[in-house]
Amino acid sequence: MEQPNSPKESPRMAVQFSVYPLRQEHLSPGLEAAVDAAKKSGVEVRVQNLSTLIHGPEEQVFDALRAAFRAARSEGDTIMVATLSTGLPSDQRVAEIQQGTDS
Repeated sequence: MEQPNSPKESPRMAVQFSVYPLRQEHLSPGLEAAVDAAKKSGVEVRVQNLSTLIHGPEEQVFDALRAAFRAARSEGDTIMVATLSTGLPSDQRVAEIQQGTDS
């Protein structure tokens, strides 16, 4: 019987990251480059208002985060802030929680 998160199967995780281009005339190129690079890494990418969420197998998520940072910094000096998690609630659970706060 195979154990979950065995060496054969990378555990699933998520990273929420924000990119802050420094001393750049335009902000969009660095932000767009980061998101595009993450998408090319084969993980699920969700762009939000203030950050981007990527999730998938651990190795792919770390590869996507590295690719996003390298792409952003290729446009100029950059700060990236990232939060890593292995315990995300499902979209359904988030919707249930949100309904409770809307009352």
